Amino acid sequence: MGFHCRLYKNSNKFKCFIKPSKDSIKKAKERINYIFEISKGDNVDTLIERLNPVIRGIGYFWRISVAKKIFNSIDYHIWNKTYKFLRRLHPKKSWKWIVKKYFPHYSDGESNNRWILTGPKDKNRLMKMASIPIRRWKMIKYNYSPYDVSKSEYFKERNENRFN
Repeated sequence: MGFHCRLYKNSNKFKCFIKPSKDSIKKAKERINYIFEISKGDNVDTLIERLNPVIRGIGYFWRISVAKKIFNSIDYHIWNKTYKFLRRLHPKKSWKWIVKKYFPHYSDGESNNRWILTGPKDKNRLMKMASIPIRRWKMIKYNYSPYDVSKSEYFKERNENRFN
């Protein structure tokens, strides 16, 4: 499924960490590279329309694991590719001009990050993978079974607060 599981010993307890595998990360970066490759010559709005579903799909698939650092590394990879894309798109313009055109400052409360690529026509914004929240699964208590009628109240409450 693209995950790497590892058991760590912490004092007298064991913890299992599930992370996206190196092959899975490599495939995600290859997919992003492919989108940048086929978008050469297109405008920024088209690039954002192609990238956002891929970023969202990968991020929501990986969000159940320990992936916050990986999300940041994918965002950094996208930033490098975006920089090269914009430099290729406007070879005779200064970086200051590119920043003014494609990285406007928003004060909508959604994000304080100034470095979000924004399409000039549609005002679409490139999604940051690091903004996807990590959701942990709530563990079932030892020796509890959903088929035990006496524990039905526990499982009802657990299902209501599944990701807290």
